[in-house]
Amino acid sequence: MRLLHLTSVYAPYGIGGAERVVQTLAEAQAADGWTVGVAHLVPKPVLHHQLNGVDVLPLAHRNPLWIEDSGRRSGPVRKVNKIATIHNIFTATDFATLLDSFRPNILHTHSMAELTPWMWTAAQRRSIPIVHTLHDFDLMCIRTTLFKDGRACVPRHLSCMLLSGMKATCHRAIAQVVGVSRSILDIHRQHGLFAHLSATAQHVIWNPVSEDWSNRHVGHNRNITFGFLGRLVPEKGIDILLDACRRLGPGAWQLRIGGLAPAGDASLRARAAGLPIRFDGYVRPSTFLSQIDVLLAPTIWSEPFGLAIVEAFAAGVPVLGSDLGGVGEIIRAVDPSWLVPPGDVVALATRMADIIATGRVRLPALGDVAEVRRRTDVAYVRDGYRAVYERTI
Repeated sequence: MRLLHLTSVYAPYGIGGAERVVQTLAEAQAADGWTVGVAHLVPKPVLHHQLNGVDVLPLAHRNPLWIEDSGRRSGPVRKVNKIATIHNIFTATDFATLLDSFRPNILHTHSMAELTPWMWTAAQRRSIPIVHTLHDFDLMCIRTTLFKDGRACVPRHLSCMLLSGMKATCHRAIAQVVGVSRSILDIHRQHGLFAHLSATAQHVIWNPVSEDWSNRHVGHNRNITFGFLGRLVPEKGIDILLDACRRLGPGAWQLRIGGLAPAGDASLRARAAGLPIRFDGYVRPSTFLSQIDVLLAPTIWSEPFGLAIVEAFAAGVPVLGSDLGGVGEIIRAVDPSWLVPPGDVVALATRMADIIATGRVRLPALGDVAEVRRRTDVAYVRDGYRAVYERTI
């Protein structure tokens, strides 16, 4: 099988959750004997090369702004860039040439935030079947999150509906769709996407996560240490968490915050004054998880997946999080009692107080996390996609 992945960026550029997933999956498929390529944008010319058995096929960056630069521009400038990106015939032409050269049996597309949907059309014209994985909401939202100004975008903003029209039209070229959680697939369907696909062409496959599940957390003889791991932005629930901590007041607990705020964390530090809260900045997840007792994931947006949650379970760290999106889906597979309503400060503070009052919580036994371990196993995910490809062909 000749398989071509298409994603906005790939290693070593913009390594976020989706890029890590694509790299893990592509390398697992290549190790299994497949011919695997990954096409992606680059900010400056890079030659085709191999990385861990994968043919890396860079495409010249043709959009007005590179992805890492657009966030520093004004809203109107970003919208102009988004319009140019969606209608970028130059990128589509480059990709068509690549398709003729690589000649894949399957095109597997991922986040299209920086890509034109005409790339789907190019594959369709060549009778190359398309599998698409939903990692975010870029087919419906120019911010990819369906979240703005502290709340979910319900109803969707007019600008998003207008700018997403081209993707809504071209997405009918997709033959099979995969959601990284049931939640993200359902939300797309609720907005009318993938109505052209039968139920047997719609799938849920969790992200592959390479973790050592034998490194079990043992706890420490000290106060309960809560942890927050992720970007310090409202949608991740950092404001909800600080308000919950203020309700707790100083006591036999502490909170360590691992992550960075796009505009700096001065305001967050001010809100945490007088409480046993420590801002660690950028951290290595494995090191950070070894230093806490409970991970907190109080997200207030429908996060498609929860990579940090899986990493915590792999380390034997229980997770208390919002019953929302992929976060709720993963935690529910371990223990639904560790879920709280999203945005509910009182419920979060009450649950944290319960944990503090009972002392060192019983850490999940290996059997409790067996379902999460199974569904995020790299070989299991690889084989799940193989079944989707075979159905597509």
